[in-house]
Amino acid sequence: MTTPSADPTTAATKVSADEFRHLVAELAADTSVAGITLTGGYESLTGHTVTPPAGTIRQKGEEVGIFRGPEENGSHGETMATIDSWGSVVSRCEALLAGPFGEGSLADYLGFPLVVFVDDEGTVLTTSVELSHRQADATWRLAHDELIEAGVDFDAIQQASRKEPTALLTGFPTAIPFGWWHSQTKRSQKAADKANEKSRSTKKNGSELEEGRDKYLGYYAMNPADSRSARLFTAEFLALGVKERRRAAAKVDALFAAVSEDTKIGGNKLSTVGLGSIPPTDLTTSASRPGPYDLTYRAIESHAFFSLTGLRTFRFLPDPEPARVLTVALTLLLYSLLQHNLSLRAGTELRLCEPGLDVQVQRHGAAPEAIRLPDVDELAGLVRDLGAEVGWEGPRVVRIGHDSPLGKIILAVDGQKS
Repeated sequence: MTTPSADPTTAATKVSADEFRHLVAELAADTSVAGITLTGGYESLTGHTVTPPAGTIRQKGEEVGIFRGPEENGSHGETMATIDSWGSVVSRCEALLAGPFGEGSLADYLGFPLVVFVDDEGTVLTTSVELSHRQADATWRLAHDELIEAGVDFDAIQQASRKEPTALLTGFPTAIPFGWWHSQTKRSQKAADKANEKSRSTKKNGSELEEGRDKYLGYYAMNPADSRSARLFTAEFLALGVKERRRAAAKVDALFAAVSEDTKIGGNKLSTVGLGSIPPTDLTTSASRPGPYDLTYRAIESHAFFSLTGLRTFRFLPDPEPARVLTVALTLLLYSLLQHNLSLRAGTELRLCEPGLDVQVQRHGAAPEAIRLPDVDELAGLVRDLGAEVGWEGPRVVRIGHDSPLGKIILAVDGQKS
């Protein structure tokens, strides 16, 4: 990822970072404003088809990923399919923070508090923006001791809530717009202790996974209202007017293509182990998995919404303005950069069509109002300045030793002994 040369919003004239800061501050303080929408139109760069996410069109033989849109003028709605879902889009946005921007990473440029996990050899294992459940993720919790040793305020981040979000703002900012869910919580410490006692391993010498679970992955006390926060930002990509097109293997195996499909080695058909360059037999004959396919389409659209109503539920003290503007600006920066990184999967390379994203303010009881975004460089500079203002300290590296709880589990999963 590099700094885009063209901006993905529709306005010919951009606003400055200062103008945008004042605008967002006003919108966030105005309870009549529900939020900001962004819509775009796209074309597939691979032709007249796109490839949906694996396994999303059918599940157990039932068609679930192709659906009808709303009826119009008494006619049946158009056939549609999801190309990228809410969770996938925000994960793509979040991961951009660990990617390149200019001469370094985007996190480096912004001073974003990215945590990079490395092993004893210095190899990057993962980063905090790639964890499925963010600060509630099991990987993050297994690294409890190493995070604290590196200066991360683990306990404050874990206990943060909409009522007390400061630790998230400074330590795990993407949790605010993209949401979190602590699934291992109980209303009281007594209830948590009781649940942990039931799940604790009874083996004298438990496995690495059992030891890590018992010590780091147990239940903990948290108010149910604080244990989760719905994402403030939702976005998805849809294909409209779709029809399925089946496809076959693209290359013939010169050694095994002519072998009878009934030929077996050790009881396995050649296709089952991948010889012959044809899909495994159970994929092509199973009713639940009818083989690979693409979708033809009439149009591809994206729809995104940032909820300012939801943002107002976060009690940023003493002055909410910098935190609110930072959260909005960071989210819109990532989504703007995503428009130049739309290689979603093999067969789905998209281009944002002119005139770009249409950005509008949505007010209750009033017509939508078009607004302009700063260009990407200006927006990135605004995020960097606001991050420094609220206390961002930049990326940090956390070493996960082979003898650590997380390191032992990684070795066990890899089939190695610690």
